[in-house]
Amino acid sequence: MEKITKKTVEKMSQQLLDVMKKRKTQKLQKMNERNETNNNDFSFLYNDAHLLLNDNMLRNKKYDITTLERNINNLSMKTILHTQYLTPEFCVKYILNDKYASCIEDTYICIGNVLNAQKHITLDDIQNEYF
Repeated sequence: MEKITKKTVEKMSQQLLDVMKKRKTQKLQKMNERNETNNNDFSFLYNDAHLLLNDNMLRNKKYDITTLERNINNLSMKTILHTQYLTPEFCVKYILNDKYASCIEDTYICIGNVLNAQKHITLDDIQNEYF
């Protein structure tokens, strides 16, 4: 049996540290890869196709577009506009369309209101959806 010396312990400790650093680096790389792929999928949005929403619920959580569309007749366009993360398509199809207005205030919403409330949407995005 080999005698354990101080030098052997130091060597083994260094090897263990190297393995731990390598695993930590790999773990960080995987996390970064996941973050890069999730940045564009809006996975932070709450999705429940069978949920019946009301305006108060919109103030507490972000919902995906499909869930909002399924509940469009139960919701105020103004509340959706100011509480949710919307796409240009959704804004043109619902928010700027008086057909879906649930109150008189909803009919006053214009492109300027959309651009102000949804900072990620540009005028070009809105125009591209109209045409």
